[in-house]
Amino acid sequence: MRDTERKAKAGMSRFLVTIFVIAVLIAGFYIVFWTPGEPEVQPTPNAINRSE
Repeated sequence: MRDTERKAKAGMSRFLVTIFVIAVLIAGFYIVFWTPGEPEVQPTPNAINRSE
């Protein structure tokens, strides 16, 4: 019975590590490829020019 218990614990640990690694890879892929760069700040058309 203990051998079955040990196999179950090893299988569950392997499953959790696999799920964690997949989640980290997906998050890294998302950050690298799908997040936009820095947003371009465009002045509003009715902005007041106070530099003059």
